[in-house]
Amino acid sequence: MKTFKQAFEIIKDAEKFHLDMAELYDELLDKSDDYRTQLLLKHMLEHEQRMARNLANYGEVAQQKVMQTWLQYTHEESAKDFIRHLPLSNPPSIKEINNMGREVDRYFSSLYEAVYGAIESMEVKEIFEDLKQIQDKERITLSMATNSLWDM
Repeated sequence: MKTFKQAFEIIKDAEKFHLDMAELYDELLDKSDDYRTQLLLKHMLEHEQRMARNLANYGEVAQQKVMQTWLQYTHEESAKDFIRHLPLSNPPSIKEINNMGREVDRYFSSLYEAVYGAIESMEVKEIFEDLKQIQDKERITLSMATNSLWDM
């Protein structure tokens, strides 16, 4: 479904998605009894909370005029809908949780690339390019953390 949203709405939607993912990881953490899985979930929970804070800061700092730019927008998926499409057992294995984190990161990289490509304003392009770079750095950090878990 294609719709039109303002840039700040896309950022608010992304912030909510990260908060919802953090909530999901927190719920899984409460149910987990495996030490490595708990470490991974704690790291992913902190990752999602950090990304939500980054987006909240962008919303506060960005100029209102720039953030009110209208964009054609196709990513309408909620975190719950997104997770529903992933193959997960109950409870999810450490490998499935790791894959879930990678899929979430891919989703956001794709989102920011799509929005960046649809924007004409250089000011707004810069904001979404910065968000993509932050997401990519976080993906690398998450990958390094999960790789260290496999060595345990």
